[in-house]
Amino acid sequence: MDKQQLVHLLGPWTTGQGPLYRRLTSALHSLILRGDIAPGTRLPAERRLAEALAISRSTVVSAYRLLEQGRWIELKQGSGAFVCSLPFGRTYASPIPSTSFKSPWHLSLAQEEQLIDFSVGTPGPLTAMPASLFHLSGSDIEQLMSQRGYAPQGWLPLRQAIASYYRRWNLPTSEEQILVTTGAQQAISLIATLYLQRGERVLLENPTYFGTIDVLQQLRAQLLPLTIDTTGINRWALRKQVREASPRLLIVSPTFQNPTGMMMPLSVRQAIANLSMEAKLPVLEDLTFADVLLEKEGLPPIAAFDTRATVLSIGSLNKLFWSGLRVGWVRGPQPVIERLVHLKETADLGSGLPSQSLALQVLQHMDHIRQDRRHELQHKLQVMTRLLSTLLPDWTWQQPDGGYFLWLRIPSGNAPEFAQVALRSGVIICPGTLFSVDASHQQYVRLPFLLNEEILQEGMKRLAQAWETYLL
Repeated sequence: MDKQQLVHLLGPWTTGQGPLYRRLTSALHSLILRGDIAPGTRLPAERRLAEALAISRSTVVSAYRLLEQGRWIELKQGSGAFVCSLPFGRTYASPIPSTSFKSPWHLSLAQEEQLIDFSVGTPGPLTAMPASLFHLSGSDIEQLMSQRGYAPQGWLPLRQAIASYYRRWNLPTSEEQILVTTGAQQAISLIATLYLQRGERVLLENPTYFGTIDVLQQLRAQLLPLTIDTTGINRWALRKQVREASPRLLIVSPTFQNPTGMMMPLSVRQAIANLSMEAKLPVLEDLTFADVLLEKEGLPPIAAFDTRATVLSIGSLNKLFWSGLRVGWVRGPQPVIERLVHLKETADLGSGLPSQSLALQVLQHMDHIRQDRRHELQHKLQVMTRLLSTLLPDWTWQQPDGGYFLWLRIPSGNAPEFAQVALRSGVIICPGTLFSVDASHQQYVRLPFLLNEEILQEGMKRLAQAWETYLL
């Protein structure tokens, strides 16, 4: 097992009581119990895991020895540590002999409250838009319940509203060109499944949204990184990569890219639309942050620059409004949408109608929601940048055009290692490697500016203290 895979599985392993080696033992034991680490898996070498977790090698050695005593792993001289295959009659629910560990995933409420989580990009509710504005009346429910069968392409009134949303960008769209999905993540998965077979090449921005990377890795696609610099994508380099690599799919986030928050210029959007048409290359444009404005207004989707090209535009409401409203969509050429509808049918037969009805209400208030969220984020970004300038003056960043992340470069060291030090200071952060196609961006950290001001200030103080500790 790769050390970074194990670090990701371990999560907030340092939370809890007792010496560090016992907390690590508890976390590894928990992963084995749940089957997250399968029997026969070779664990990372002690020195490599210690480096990845930013702890001493002796801590890892002690944890491995305790697990060996409990017969959960086997240490083979010269070969490494392997998870044991259990004998008949013993289950993974069996307790570890002569030891008692508490899983870090079963935290007490007090322990959970001690952690400040900068890893999750989830906005809070909009105080200016009370929840009472969005509700289903008895007659609404009766109308929904009167519909028989499933609607795999999506509820017609919602598809009509989404089509109208795109027409505001001067992009002609009919309801037949819209597929409603259970969140943007499902939309990405459906499109990737449609176009990619095992080993086929996909070109995507580097860095990019880790959920996209996860989908592509599950499909065993070959990921080709498309470098983003301070000015975005180089369209000439893109054309060269497409010509040389012949990818089956191109994935980009043109408006307020995650994690950088950058806006793709009009000239590059036009170039991608032209390239899609010339090379017969399908393009997935992820627009899930397109309405999360800061200073700049959004630009037209890539699909608007050449309606003949195969450009599939993904949208969602959960980034702007509420993460619990799992409603997303795909806008694309009708023949492609029809093929995606078939895949959607095999996945879940169709998304729930009550959530689609609520999504329609949200779309009807989009202008107000967009502006209210913008004002909230502008204030929080000011607080975050002020704290960074005061507490971490050597860290650098480019002001985002939209979204709710800062993509920060640390002046020295290794972000995955620093993330482990920050965790022991009570702060969870995402190192840049999580967003990397090729394990690069080791000097970057993504921080959202979404927490309330009091928690944000405390979190930044802890982060600054962790940075001082890391530099020692």
